[in-house]
Amino acid sequence: MMIDAQLWAAYCEPYFQFSDEMTSDFFAVITAWNPASQRVSNEENLRNNQRLALEISHTNYVDVLVGDEAFTWKEASFAVAIERELAIELGRKFGQNAIYYVENNQLYLLSCLPDATSFRIKGWQSRIR
Repeated sequence: MMIDAQLWAAYCEPYFQFSDEMTSDFFAVITAWNPASQRVSNEENLRNNQRLALEISHTNYVDVLVGDEAFTWKEASFAVAIERELAIELGRKFGQNAIYYVENNQLYLLSCLPDATSFRIKGWQSRIR
């Protein structure tokens, strides 16, 4: 299965609001909101993210909002200091199509689906609000 091209294009335009500085040189930005990009209630999204928070509670993480440039669309997420493969596994566990990953000050969009698509998103620092 592959991610729809229009949805992938939307994923390629993220902006981030971190609750605190992320001190790790590499980290994933991951959410449990809206699995498979299917809208669910805020209550269900909150429960899903609470389960995700429990999964990452043993690691270095901070809260982060991921949204479009104006933040008219946004999802509560976590920036978590874990290896790329583990991050993709966690994304799969919580039904995500893709996750973001920062490594060597570069931002990547990584598919969690079998296609394993990866895309480097330019302008990482300019996407932090």
